[in-house]
Amino acid sequence: MTLAPSAPALPAEKHAFDIVLDDGARASVRVYGNGPRVICSHGNGLAADAFQSFWRLFIGDYETVVFDFRHHGRSSPYTKPIPHVWPQLIRDYDAIMRGIAGEIGAAPSLGAFHSMSALTTLLHASEYETPWIGIVGFEPPAKPPQHYPEFEIFRADNSRLSERTMKRRYEFDTVQGLFDSYRRSSAFAGVDDAGLQALAASTLRWNADKQLYELACPRELEASIFAMHDLEGAWERMCRVEIPVQLVAGEPKTGTSPFIAIESALARDGGFTFTTVKDATHFLQMEKPEECAALVRAFHAGLG
Repeated sequence: MTLAPSAPALPAEKHAFDIVLDDGARASVRVYGNGPRVICSHGNGLAADAFQSFWRLFIGDYETVVFDFRHHGRSSPYTKPIPHVWPQLIRDYDAIMRGIAGEIGAAPSLGAFHSMSALTTLLHASEYETPWIGIVGFEPPAKPPQHYPEFEIFRADNSRLSERTMKRRYEFDTVQGLFDSYRRSSAFAGVDDAGLQALAASTLRWNADKQLYELACPRELEASIFAMHDLEGAWERMCRVEIPVQLVAGEPKTGTSPFIAIESALARDGGFTFTTVKDATHFLQMEKPEECAALVRAFHAGLG
């Protein structure tokens, strides 16, 4: 066993606060840097700090706001089942956006979101007032209409993810144990060791009663998010979003990615722009942080 390296230390937060959600759960928000505002978050079962190699690249010249969804990362622990998880995530998202504006002031904002947070951003933007001048979505898991050829690809992939999630190991004696697990996984082969350490450290929570680490996002919550229930008509709603949107998919070195076909179809239907990052997978912001950050900056520059 090779000891996991330490993740690079983050600069001191300019401000950190929690936002209370409608059922009393709390979402953690951190603010870094100064300049135009960019807001970032994470994918299902992960944490904002897992993507630090990406969003820390904005801190020098952007006010960089990052947040964890409920029961992920630094947000409050999971205590009870959520009957309709996607509608709840969208309500949470609205509370988080309002909470950020209330705490640090409203400002035109650029969104740069991964997977679950990208999908929630687009769904929220289809229903609520938003701060966005533009949104970059890295592989939002958009469920195509049932008659689309991409539907079966999506359904099979998400069913597999939901089933596999329920079999995940969820308790660890050390952060090193989860790091070693990630290092053995082909899914994270493109992430360097420092990135895997950030991923492992940010997705675990210390349980003082048990004297061990456990997944911050419990398996049952992660699986229910992958199941994608309560999202009827979501594709059509997102295609009505009038904010400038760029969708980005990873283009793996080997094999294929279902996201290339799905994001391309959503971009076509919604009138969004679409691009890929070569030699990258679903975790493209961890694998190619500089390239992904450059895409966001170029998109922002093009809005002017």
